[in-house]
Amino acid sequence: MNMRIVLVEAAACAAMALGSAHAQKPVQANAQQIQLGTSVQPETTTVGSHFVATVRVRVPTGTQVIFPARPDTSAQVDTVGRATRTASTVAGFTESTVSYVLAAWDTGTVRLGLDSLTVISPTGVRYIPLTGVGIYVRSVLPADTALKRPKPFRPAIPLQPVDWIPWLVAAVAALLALMLFIVWRRWRRRAALGLSPLQLAERDFARVESRKLIESGETEQFAVEMVAVLRAYLARVVAVAAQSTTTRELDTKLRNSLLVPVARLIAVLDDTDLMKFARGRCTPEHARDIGTEARQIVRETATAIEAARVAPAKAA
Repeated sequence: MNMRIVLVEAAACAAMALGSAHAQKPVQANAQQIQLGTSVQPETTTVGSHFVATVRVRVPTGTQVIFPARPDTSAQVDTVGRATRTASTVAGFTESTVSYVLAAWDTGTVRLGLDSLTVISPTGVRYIPLTGVGIYVRSVLPADTALKRPKPFRPAIPLQPVDWIPWLVAAVAALLALMLFIVWRRWRRRAALGLSPLQLAERDFARVESRKLIESGETEQFAVEMVAVLRAYLARVVAVAAQSTTTRELDTKLRNSLLVPVARLIAVLDDTDLMKFARGRCTPEHARDIGTEARQIVRETATAIEAARVAPAKAA
């Protein structure tokens, strides 16, 4: 019989006992007709190992026996499996057996914590205690465990204090540099307000020349930056000459333009493309020629644009 059946049977018998408690006292059965036997297998166990406790009761037929469902929750053992119950009737007596699968959690002689048996007969109710049932739980630790001594504590790891002053100085310097860069960018943008595209290009040409890149041996860098100023100027004055377009795309878009000297422009761009993307070399004289040509293309384009703007007014 499983735990649930035992609990239901216990509840029903308890109700019967309460109903008859007012009519008779609970100790009127013949104690010699009740036989009780208990056994624990194995007799010695270890902590956490499973063992079986068996309770066998022999009573006259017609007498009801209620077994405890499980050990008390405060006991040092607990159930680890389902309790099984068997019953048989022979010669006017009923023999009931319940086996509990348990495990102990402490060493030494441990009581199972089983509650009393309740025996209900036509003549009354009798309670048989099972508090004497126990088992010996031996330790699995070696015999010389008590002789072992733990190692002494290791010395504490010294923690060096962190010097935050250099980090703080570096952070403040980086913040100041960022603020100065922002102020410089705003100043440059404000300085560019009111300047024509040609004036902006002339200013940028002068800035590149002031760096003395040819004198320092950076001839390719000088040519590339001068042509970059040319491309920026064309992006400002010609709608189809955005700086994101490639040299071949620019050649296609400006092929029929009357404002830009397209052949000279493409020649300059081809030279600097080799320097930017193919590590092409450039002599100081050739770099100066590229810079002069870039500046000249800007001026001629500005002149053509101004002439195209004034021509309709003159014709009118």
